[in-house]
Amino acid sequence: MRKRGDTYYFIYSSIVMHELCYATSKYPTKGFIYGGVVSSNCDMHIHSYKPARMPMYYGSNNHGSMVEINDRWYIFYHRHTDGTNFSRQGCAEPIEFREDGTIIQPEMTSCGLNGGPLAGRGEYPAYLACNLFCKDEEIYTPLGGLWMDSRFPKITQDGKDGDEEVGYIQNMCDTATAGFKYFDCQGVKSVIIKVRGYCKGQFEIKTSWDGKALANIPVGYTNIWKEYKADFAIPDGIWPIYITYRGEGSASLQSFTLI
Repeated sequence: MRKRGDTYYFIYSSIVMHELCYATSKYPTKGFIYGGVVSSNCDMHIHSYKPARMPMYYGSNNHGSMVEINDRWYIFYHRHTDGTNFSRQGCAEPIEFREDGTIIQPEMTSCGLNGGPLAGRGEYPAYLACNLFCKDEEIYTPLGGLWMDSRFPKITQDGKDGDEEVGYIQNMCDTATAGFKYFDCQGVKSVIIKVRGYCKGQFEIKTSWDGKALANIPVGYTNIWKEYKADFAIPDGIWPIYITYRGEGSASLQSFTLI
């Protein structure tokens, strides 16, 4: 339960699991009316950058609430990793309110509490992906199944639970795409990706999930992490970065670097 002005907001997990919804009332114990979705951990319902019913991540149960920090409201929620309901990545997005107090559902991003877009330079780990999907659409992370299905990419790590290992995206088969939002890009001229896996193909670097490739980076079989570099002519401005694998086998993506 949260109070904003004279309105109480009750935040709860909906029956479809991937949603955090809200209801509002002028009283803390009665009169609540459904308001809508605050957050979906597969970005369902959002149509600003893709069809509203297209899942952009592998969702499942979602928990959290909204919190006011330095006069700004955020929704805290979680995404799923390791292809299972039981591995979760804590996330936060700023939320905006309409004049009538209703909430504008925010897109999932990689920015968290950054206060704006990330710097368009330097190395970023692949586990910051806010979009992760392939040609086979799937809203949910199936209980006891997804991590065994080689069609679907997943965020994971080497070692066992508790080991401090670097996370990465595994099972990037043909059409698998990882999206990262947003970056303030100024003078970006090239990109480096760090990849391993039994794969033969190329990675496309784009500024929209269904857009034209602005860079193509050939990759080959390697069982150790290897860096590949390419020119990347991206206009100055605030952009998402989408990385799509096309080819044979299965690649893993550890990071990308904007130069």
